[in-house]
Amino acid sequence: MMQNIIVQLCALVLITMICVFSFGKQRIAMARTRVFRRLLFVTSACIITDILSVVAIVYAPDIIAFAACKAYLLMILVTSMFMMMYVCYDISELRSKKRFRIGTYIFTGASVAVMLILPLEYHNQDGQIYSFGAAVDFTFIIAPLFIIATFLVTHIFRNRMNPHRRTAVRVWLILQTVGAVIQAFDRHLLLISYGMALGITIIFAKLEIPDENIDRTTGVYRIQLLRDYLNQLFESKTGISCVVITRSRSYEMDSLTEETLMLEVAKFLARVSDHKVFRGIGGDFITVYPNADAAEKAITAVKKRFRHPWVSNIRISPAFLMIPDTMKYSSADEVFAVYQFELGRMDTSAGAVSVLDETALVSFREYREVRAEIVSALSEDRIETFLQPIYSTAEKKFVSAEALVRIKDKQGNYIMPGRFIPAAEQSGLIEQIGDRVFEQVCGIIKKKDIHSLGIEYIEVNLSVVQCENRRLAERYSKKIKENGISPGAINLEITESGAIKHRTVLLENMEKLRDFGCSFSLDDFGTGESNLDYIVNMPVDIVKFDRSMTVAFFTNDRARVMLEAVITMIKRMGLKIVAEGVEEKEQLDVLSELGVDYIQGFYFSKPLPVDWFIDFIRERNYQAQMQTV
Repeated sequence: MMQNIIVQLCALVLITMICVFSFGKQRIAMARTRVFRRLLFVTSACIITDILSVVAIVYAPDIIAFAACKAYLLMILVTSMFMMMYVCYDISELRSKKRFRIGTYIFTGASVAVMLILPLEYHNQDGQIYSFGAAVDFTFIIAPLFIIATFLVTHIFRNRMNPHRRTAVRVWLILQTVGAVIQAFDRHLLLISYGMALGITIIFAKLEIPDENIDRTTGVYRIQLLRDYLNQLFESKTGISCVVITRSRSYEMDSLTEETLMLEVAKFLARVSDHKVFRGIGGDFITVYPNADAAEKAITAVKKRFRHPWVSNIRISPAFLMIPDTMKYSSADEVFAVYQFELGRMDTSAGAVSVLDETALVSFREYREVRAEIVSALSEDRIETFLQPIYSTAEKKFVSAEALVRIKDKQGNYIMPGRFIPAAEQSGLIEQIGDRVFEQVCGIIKKKDIHSLGIEYIEVNLSVVQCENRRLAERYSKKIKENGISPGAINLEITESGAIKHRTVLLENMEKLRDFGCSFSLDDFGTGESNLDYIVNMPVDIVKFDRSMTVAFFTNDRARVMLEAVITMIKRMGLKIVAEGVEEKEQLDVLSELGVDYIQGFYFSKPLPVDWFIDFIRERNYQAQMQTV
């Protein structure tokens, strides 16, 4: 007897330890965790009734011993049922089927009723203590049925289960089966409870450890738990509000100070947001609230605290990203996708609050749709190059062109650059588009004999991503050689931009390509940052005035004075000037008189498909030639 009691007490100690760790760590109880905790509860009850039945057989009156034995058999059936339900919860097809759950409960209830009606006896002689009879035999038939059914579930739905989870569940089932088989053939060895406890321990160690959801640096929840939590809320159609706290700028500090700072901030946020704090992307924190009002109050409290220094007297100026209602989104994946999308677009100035309302969601969905269209167009070769003629004021003819990208959708309609360029830049696909246009321009120069038409070069835009690619010069030089064209037929346009982080890489690429024979233009002058710095320090040959500067010259007196001075300065540097956006003859005449070298705009032509461009240039340059004869 004592040997069996000791074995069962060991099983109870194991289960008790698991209960302590499970209930004491994770305060956000996921539905799956609640199912596991119910399984823990019934398993504990099964072990306790097992111990009580043995004690009752020895020491209690017959009626109490009988009741204790029946209670133990009841808990074996209930535990077997909860074991199967725990496994089935991982499979959405079964989790969502109400009939399946009701049917399982009815079957279990009927089995319990039959077991309670059937006769039961117990044996207490020569140190052997066990129960037997029809009730026991029935229980040892039904309980294995649950185990077999659970095995079948792990096999039938194996592709829908995490492989580690599937393996752990099967080991658990094997241990419980082994314990039941041994006890069935040797009644004085009561091992079912111990098998249950070992199996539960394996499940806990492999799958249900609360610390797996805790970020080791800060002690808050990991971001993966937030995704699981949101998935659960979407299933129950419950919305929450989320606030992302992100540092508006980086700080130079050692790793120890960084960890201490993060921990201090995490502790403060945990107090403000009722312990629902998650580690976000990078140094972000994400807090969750029941509604938007609670989130707004929390933002106010957080802002107030961040006005004061933290560890080592460091001050942090956070920006905030607020999601008022997650139920406006279609899924947890979309919530995370919008979060990542907005990180690169949000206002990161100190204290700024960017609200991801329905407008932001519409913007993201538009981006996602356009991005998918770009990916499709790249794979199906629906990227096209149009050419816009550029007129020389000195030669009175067209001498170059700018290559402009167009994308066709599957219906054959063109998607305008204003729609797909921002999406391409945000997604990083702009580099692939730029490379595709460059390849097409090389092919045009090679196949269309543009030099015979008077076209000296074609301008090709470079994106920020391309400029920062260390292999740009090598790849483009190789492409030019493969097509057997003159490097001088290519002019590469860079745009003045504060987004270029690796200026040295850009300069290296420019120097290599200039040495190879290509030329460079500074595009959209007047709209970016550090205008004079680009002209002075970048090896460009041409400066292109943006359309907004051209328009301002004719509508604003101060802009006119400024532009006249800039033209004089650029000409004295020995650089050429292109004025974009010219739409009227008056603009052409005035800009020509001021010394602008080239004119580009709708006054002459909009961007044209390649064949149309060739016909246009052939006709117009021929006319210009006839007028000079």
